[in-house]
Amino acid sequence: MHYKALSDEQLAGKYLSGDTSAMTEIYERYVDKVYRLAYSKLQDHHDAQDVTSSVFLKLCTYLQQFKGNSKLSTWIFAVSSNACIDYIRRRKPQDSLDREVAGKEGEPMGRQYADTAPGPEEEAENEDFRIYMMRLLQQLPDMQKEILELRFVIGMSYQEISDELGIEMGTVKSRINRAVAGLREAYKRSEMKGVGM
Repeated sequence: MHYKALSDEQLAGKYLSGDTSAMTEIYERYVDKVYRLAYSKLQDHHDAQDVTSSVFLKLCTYLQQFKGNSKLSTWIFAVSSNACIDYIRRRKPQDSLDREVAGKEGEPMGRQYADTAPGPEEEAENEDFRIYMMRLLQQLPDMQKEILELRFVIGMSYQEISDELGIEMGTVKSRINRAVAGLREAYKRSEMKGVGM
C-alpha cells in the first residue's frame, strides 16, 4: 500500500483499524516538526528527543481521542506543546556547579569545566530570555499564538500554514504581522512594568 498518497486523517483511520504501518508514515511526516517545536521550547537536544519520543508514544496510545474536529497535524502540535509544558514542570533542577565531587583517592575536589563559549552568564541570560518570550507568547490570543508557533517554531512556510489552517496566503501574512505586533506590544508592556529582561 502507498501510504504517502493518503491524507493524515486517512492514516489515522487505518491505524485505529489495526494497521500499525500507518503510524510509521505519520511518524515520518511529523518527527522533524515535533522535534523542532520541542527544541524551541526546551533548548536542549536530549530533552527535545525525549519529548519527541513521548509524543509519538502518546499518539500510539491516545490517537482514538482524535475527534477529527481539526486537522491531525494541529492535534499533533497541541499534544507536542502540552508535552513540552509537562516536561518543563517535571524537569529536575540542574546539578549545582559549585558542589564538590570526590577525587581519585576520595578526597573532595572542586569541579572543573572546560571554558566554552558562550559562558554560563550568557547561557543563563539566553535561557531566561527564551523562557520570558515563551511566556509572553502564551499570553497572546490562541489564534496569534498558533500562527507564530507554526511559522517561527515549527518552521512552516506561508503556503504550508495556508494549507494547514485552510486560509488564504494574504490572510496568513496579515495574521502573522498582527501576531508579531501583539508580541511586541506585550514585550513593551512588560518592560514598562519592569518585569522584562
